Amino acid sequence: MAARRRTIKNSDLPTGLHVRQVRGKTRYYFIREDGSEKWFPVGVSRGDACAAAREYNAKYRTPDLPISARGDKYNKPLADLLPVVLKRIKAEEKLGANALSTLEQDITRLQEFHGKVLSKSITLQHVNEYLDKHCAGKSNNVYNRKISFLKKVFEYLCDMSAMDSNPAELKKVKPKEQKVRQRLPLDAYKAIEAAAPAWLQIAMRLAMQTTHAVLEVSRIKYRDCEWFDTPVMENGLMVHGVLRIHRQKVQLKEASRVAIPITPALKAVIDDSRRDHVLSPYAVHKLKTDSNPVAKELTHETQLTTRLISSTFSEVRDRLKLFDNLPPEARPTFHEIRALSIHLFTDAGIDPQARAAHTDAKSTKIYQKGHVQWVEVPAAELAV
Repeated sequence: MAARRRTIKNSDLPTGLHVRQVRGKTRYYFIREDGSEKWFPVGVSRGDACAAAREYNAKYRTPDLPISARGDKYNKPLADLLPVVLKRIKAEEKLGANALSTLEQDITRLQEFHGKVLSKSITLQHVNEYLDKHCAGKSNNVYNRKISFLKKVFEYLCDMSAMDSNPAELKKVKPKEQKVRQRLPLDAYKAIEAAAPAWLQIAMRLAMQTTHAVLEVSRIKYRDCEWFDTPVMENGLMVHGVLRIHRQKVQLKEASRVAIPITPALKAVIDDSRRDHVLSPYAVHKLKTDSNPVAKELTHETQLTTRLISSTFSEVRDRLKLFDNLPPEARPTFHEIRALSIHLFTDAGIDPQARAAHTDAKSTKIYQKGHVQWVEVPAAELAV
């Protein structure tokens, strides 16, 4: 049956907005895209009802959508569905802090770019438009990660009956690129450390002495240090205790838990980290400021994100113009400190595999503390 034609006095009402007399009072109500009704409170003026209806139509109404699809309660704008998808992913998948932060950022971008599009109207064209917008000039690896993100989100929407098929599955990924980043020379490391803020110096020195990456360095707490009542001599070095690090990338592997002897060089880093008298449980820390708000994935206001540590390292590197002859993607990052450390330990005749928590570490000693096994590595330090 065709819809009743509006009366002349109601011909100015926006699409979806209707008026009815209820118990002698004029009531306005609105029919959404999914067929549900929204009744305005008694007393709402005609102008306010029209304004609200026009705002909804501008944001969500799809004029070209077939009438049959407008009554589909599962067919909603992405802006309405993506928060539900994010909530499900958080509940059903065990994502690390960094992965979760990236996911939330990608969801926000998708909401801003395609939020008005109804879920069952999403096609390969929308996928391509999103990739063109957010991957222009980026590496193939970034491009492929965004495709994986879209596939994941659309899989959930299919599971929720909000999509009939996953258009991201039709997208061809690009060949995986080999890393072209240059290694970090020792003289460049020293120059960057000298110009870095105090908290970044601590992070760099911890990475150098422990051979660990930015994620592990950012999570080192003072309580991870077990101090001996009396220092002992090992390999010609005074050992004051052990620093326990659990490497997240291989956290399920036996070699992922490493107990590193606290030699004078490592003790000096830990002692220097306390000199600012900031009350923090983290060795790498910084007082919160208006320009350094507490990120959602952090547990303490003085803790720093890996992103801030890495980006500040890159800013200092570029300010010193050490690698201006290289494109940005080829310049050494904070992560290259780990490779430099491993190289220097190797040159010093010390096997760095166990220390770096590599899963193919040889000749390591395993001992039991409580019910957790740790790889105990020989005492060693770098004079840098």
